[in-house]
Amino acid sequence: MREGLVAARWTGAVAIAAAVVAVGVGGTGCAVSDSDVHRWETTAAGPEKLYAIVTHDKYSFPLRTEAALSLIRMSPRNGKRVGLEFLITGFDTPSGRVQGALSVLGEDARRRIVSALAPALIQAMAITPPRAPEGTAVPPDPSVPYKDAAFGLLSHEPPLAGDEKTKSDLMAALTQWVQADFEARIDNGAQQFGVEQIMRFIGAPSVKHLPTVLTEGSTKIDRACSLIADIGDDDTKKRASDALVALGRGIDSPTWVNKQRALVLEANEKQKFKATDKQVQDQLEAYQEQELERVFANIKRVGGRPAVEFCLAYAHDKSKSEKIRKDALAALENRIDKNSASDVNGIYEIVSDDSNPDAVRGVAMARLGELPKDMILPKLYALFDKKWQVRLDAGRLILKTVTTKDVPEFLRRLPANDKTKMGLSEPITYGTLILAMDAPSGQKPRELLNSFLASPDVGAKLTAAGSYYGAKKAEAAALKGLSDDKTPVSKCEPADQCGWQCDVPKSPGSAEKETKTVATVGEFVRWCIEPSLE
Repeated sequence: MREGLVAARWTGAVAIAAAVVAVGVGGTGCAVSDSDVHRWETTAAGPEKLYAIVTHDKYSFPLRTEAALSLIRMSPRNGKRVGLEFLITGFDTPSGRVQGALSVLGEDARRRIVSALAPALIQAMAITPPRAPEGTAVPPDPSVPYKDAAFGLLSHEPPLAGDEKTKSDLMAALTQWVQADFEARIDNGAQQFGVEQIMRFIGAPSVKHLPTVLTEGSTKIDRACSLIADIGDDDTKKRASDALVALGRGIDSPTWVNKQRALVLEANEKQKFKATDKQVQDQLEAYQEQELERVFANIKRVGGRPAVEFCLAYAHDKSKSEKIRKDALAALENRIDKNSASDVNGIYEIVSDDSNPDAVRGVAMARLGELPKDMILPKLYALFDKKWQVRLDAGRLILKTVTTKDVPEFLRRLPANDKTKMGLSEPITYGTLILAMDAPSGQKPRELLNSFLASPDVGAKLTAAGSYYGAKKAEAAALKGLSDDKTPVSKCEPADQCGWQCDVPKSPGSAEKETKTVATVGEFVRWCIEPSLE
């Protein structure tokens, strides 16, 4: 019943539109001509009259095709392309939703009209958009209405372009249109259907030429890379990767810096800012970092072997700033090839090199953690003889990778005595991570940790105690035996930043606190763990 009602609504609307034409023609006794069709593009009742011509079989097919073109050419009314609605997408009336004229037609009539429309659309889409003189407004792109119509024919459900050749020709024209003048068209607000929407509909062929956009002068690199990453084929991504590497190398060059220096000096002069040579250099470096950051952000989107190799080399280069080296490593997220020894060893070398800043090593550690467990565990354990901050990062990764059955091995690899420097945050972090592990079978994490409270190794013992940080007092009875433990913790220099200090109440129940320096396991328990118990 509902389907019948809908059908009645649009059938009635067609009849009304046809009546409008009939009255107009009958009043003059003249046949409808091309000139009438073109005139109706600008009249108030024009869309209804043109709709009736397209849908009524008493008119010749050339005239019906011309009426369809008039609906496509019709200027927007109140910001809406009503012509496109009347021809393709459909429109609302007081009686209900009305299908577009082409949807109303029988299959044969629609095929004949669309086949006749297609060459005109393709020809109009090939028109080069006018260029605006510098400093003036960009003139309208005359090809937009025809592009919108072509896409409407293909994307309509069901498609209105039923003939395979017509569909293929329209698709090819659209593919060319969205890539020609991409920078201007991607943000053209006069379109019924946006460039990105069309590209995602077409798929990989629509972005094949976008790597050519990835140049220093482009303002749409981010948009192009996002599309390439999402729908580009392997060849397109490879060329985009090459283009981004070339762009990065260009920005990281004396030629680029010298070119920008002149622009920076000019800008300073306009702003009446008398910058010193040092200030100008700082401005240039900040701008260069900003532009390289954008390159690395897009490399992260697109990936590709050229980009991976470029980022690894950049991350290794100690002459580069810490921030940009971190950006290069961040761009490699999930891009390291586990089958490439140069990739894996390249990342590990950054982590294991004590001369690298901790922040750079930290990002490299995250990349290492993306590799398979059996590949990274030996490398992570090999880092345990580095400074404690590196061991902490490696330990975190290990504990997020292994299960409870691997915990004893982990604890045995921690410092055995106070001769190896260890940070206060290490045992608390390790204990918390172990306690949070799932153990569907076998020994529970708490039982496992408690078994190491009496360990002869200070690292394991501290970790077992540290697992009680923030626990409930009622659950911490096992700690009682450690309160007077005289086992020494590591002795660190201030530069080591081990942090063996805790704030404790000056007296029981006092809000006033004093800082205590921790020297033994017992003091760690009394001054750091017990005050944290709930």
